[in-house]
Amino acid sequence: MLTQSKHVLILVLTNLSLPFLLCWFVFASYLLALALLSMLGKSPRNTLTGEAPERKRFCILIPAHNEGLNLGAVLDKLQSVEYPKEYVQIVVIADNCDDNTAEVAESAGARVLVRQNEDLRGKGYALEWAIDILLKDEFGFDAFLVMDADSVLSANFLETMNLELLAGMDVLQGYYGVLNTDESWRTKLMAVALALAHYVKPCGRNVLGLSDGLKGNGMVFSRKAMLAVPWSGESVTEDIDHTLRLIEKGFKIRFLQNAVVEAQMPTTGDQAKSQRQRWEGGRYGLIKRALKFFAISIFRFDLVGADRAMELIIPPFAELFAVPVIFLAVFGFANVLHMASPITVLVFNLWQTVILLEFLYLVIGLIVAKVPISTASSLIFAPYYIVWKIAVVLSLIAKRGVGGWKRTERRTL
Repeated sequence: MLTQSKHVLILVLTNLSLPFLLCWFVFASYLLALALLSMLGKSPRNTLTGEAPERKRFCILIPAHNEGLNLGAVLDKLQSVEYPKEYVQIVVIADNCDDNTAEVAESAGARVLVRQNEDLRGKGYALEWAIDILLKDEFGFDAFLVMDADSVLSANFLETMNLELLAGMDVLQGYYGVLNTDESWRTKLMAVALALAHYVKPCGRNVLGLSDGLKGNGMVFSRKAMLAVPWSGESVTEDIDHTLRLIEKGFKIRFLQNAVVEAQMPTTGDQAKSQRQRWEGGRYGLIKRALKFFAISIFRFDLVGADRAMELIIPPFAELFAVPVIFLAVFGFANVLHMASPITVLVFNLWQTVILLEFLYLVIGLIVAKVPISTASSLIFAPYYIVWKIAVVLSLIAKRGVGGWKRTERRTL
C-alpha cells in the first residue's frame, strides 16, 4: 500500500512538472537561439560620410538621490567623453536629498535641478519632472542621455550615439556593464549576468531587427521620442514600463555594443538586498502585463512586441537554472528508490536536455561577450547566490512591497 502511494505521488509530481518542462524548454531554446545569433551581431556605424558629422545637442541627465559621495568623481570623468562641449549640457536632478548632492554638482559645473516631493518619490518621478522642464529649455536639446550617478561612460559614447541619431534612430541603449568587476565574487558574478543580459541577447536581437529593452542607465532618446512617449514615474521599474510604451508607439530600441556605460555594483549581500528587491519586485509586478502584451502581439503578428514580452516572461537566469535542478533532484531521487516509470524516466531525460540547452547558452554567451576566465570563475558561487536570491524574493513577497528610492551603499570612486 505504501509503495502504491509513492508511485501515485511520483505520478502526480510528473504531471505537475510537465507545464514547467514545456515552458523551460521553450525558454532555454529561445535564449540559445539568441546566443547563436549574437555571434553575427551587427556593429554600430563608424561613420556616415567622409565629412565631419552633424552634431546633436545632448542633455546628459543624471538623477541623484543622496549621491554627494561619488557624484564629483562621476562628473569629473564625464570630461573625458569625446564630444564638443558646446553641444553638451550636464543636468543633475538632486531629488529629495538630505546631503550635499546639489552643492557637489554645482561646484563641478553641472546644472542642478532640485526637487522635493515626499509623496512622489523615486527615480522615475524625478526623471518625469525634469524632462518636462528640459523639453521647454532654450538650449533646445536634440537628445537626452540618462545615466546613473555611480556610472562612467566610454570616451566614444556620445559620438557613437550621435551617428545613430543622424541615421534616423530615436531610442538607443548602450552596453551597461560593471565598473568594479574585480572587487568581489558578487561583482564578478554580476558582470557575468550582465554580459548575458545586456550584451549577448541584445546582439542577437540586432541581427533579427528586433528591439532591445531600456536598462535604466546609458539610454538615449531623441527629442521626437521624448515628445511622442512622455516619461512616467508610476512604475518602480520605469525603464521596463517605458520600453513597452515605446514598442506600443512603434519605436524600436537599438543596442550599441561599442558605447559602454559601467556602474558600481554592490559587493556584499546587505548592500545588494535592497537593489535586488527593487529590480525583482518591479519585474515580477509586470508579469501580468507582459502576458497580455505577448497575447496581443501574437494576435497582431508583431514579432518585436512578442519578443519584448518574452524577455519579461522568461525568468532571470538564476531561477531559470534552479527549477530544472530541483526537478532533476526529485526524479533522480525517485529513480534511486526504484519508483520510476517509463514516463518519469522520459521527463528526467527531458529536464537534462533543458539543462544542456541552458549550459550551451551560458558557454556561448561567455565566449561572445569575451568574459575573462577570472570573472567567469565566479560561477562556482552561483549555487549560494541562487539560494540567497530566492530568500530575497520570498522576503519581498512577505513584505508585499519594494519600498522607495534608496541609495545602494558603495565604495568611493
